[in-house]
Amino acid sequence: MSSVIMPFVWVAFALVILLIMQRWIHTHLHGLSLLLMGKPERAVILYAIILLPGVFLHELSHWLAATFLGVRTGGFSIIPKMQPDGTVQLGYVEYFKGRTLGPIRESLIGGAPLILGTAVILLIGFRVFSVTELTAAFQSGQLDLLVAALKQVYLTPDFLLWLYLLFAIANGMMPSRSDRRAWPAFLFTMVAVGIVLSILGWTGLILDSLIEPATIVFSYLGLALSMAIGVNFFFMAVIAGLEALLGRAKGVSVVYGPPSS
Repeated sequence: MSSVIMPFVWVAFALVILLIMQRWIHTHLHGLSLLLMGKPERAVILYAIILLPGVFLHELSHWLAATFLGVRTGGFSIIPKMQPDGTVQLGYVEYFKGRTLGPIRESLIGGAPLILGTAVILLIGFRVFSVTELTAAFQSGQLDLLVAALKQVYLTPDFLLWLYLLFAIANGMMPSRSDRRAWPAFLFTMVAVGIVLSILGWTGLILDSLIEPATIVFSYLGLALSMAIGVNFFFMAVIAGLEALLGRAKGVSVVYGPPSS
C-alpha cells in the first residue's frame, strides 16, 4: 500500500477500533463502579469521577470551538445525569443552533473534542513519554531497543498519573452521536464543492497542494490514536480483571444488555 495512503487508512481503522473500545470501557467501567459502590447512584458518581479529565476536556473543546466560530453558548456542565433510556450523560455544552449555524460550523464544533484530545495526547506523548524514541525502536524491529525504550517510558516520573490522564482523555475525546449529527450534511457539502471544483478543472491543482500537509496531519493523528489504543488495551485488562475479582469476592456479577421494558 502506498505510503501516502497508509496514514488515511490507519486513521479510519483506528477510529473504528477506538469507538468499539470506548463502548466496552464505558459499559464495564460503569459495571465495575456498581460492584464497588453497591448502589447505582453512587456508581454513577464514581464512574464520572474516573473519566472527569476527559469529560472536562471534551466539553471545554465544544465551548472553545463554538466561541471561536462566533456561536453563542449557554450552559456548561460536567455533572453526570441519568437519561430516560438508562444511559449516563457525563456532561454537556449548550450552544444556539440558529439558521446561520450551518453544517460546517456545527461539524467543527462536534469534532472539536477529537481535535483537542489528539493534540493533548501528542503533547503528553512527546513531552512526557518521549514517544519519538519508542517509535524509532519499534520501527527498527530490534527487540533490545524496543525493551529499552519501553523501560524508559515506564521510568517516566509520575508514570501512572500520566497513563491515567491518557486513558481519561482517550475515552472522552470521541464525538458522541449528537456531536456527529451534522456530519452527513457536512460531507454532502464537501462532495458538492468537489464536484464544482472538478467541473472547473481545479481538482488536481488543489489535491497536489493539499496532499503533503494532509499526510503529515494524518500521520500525527494516527500516532495519537495508536497511543490511545495501546493505553486502552492496558486499562481494559485492568477493568476486566478487577470486575472478575470483585464479582467472585461478592458472589455477584453485572449483567450487560439493553434496558428491560
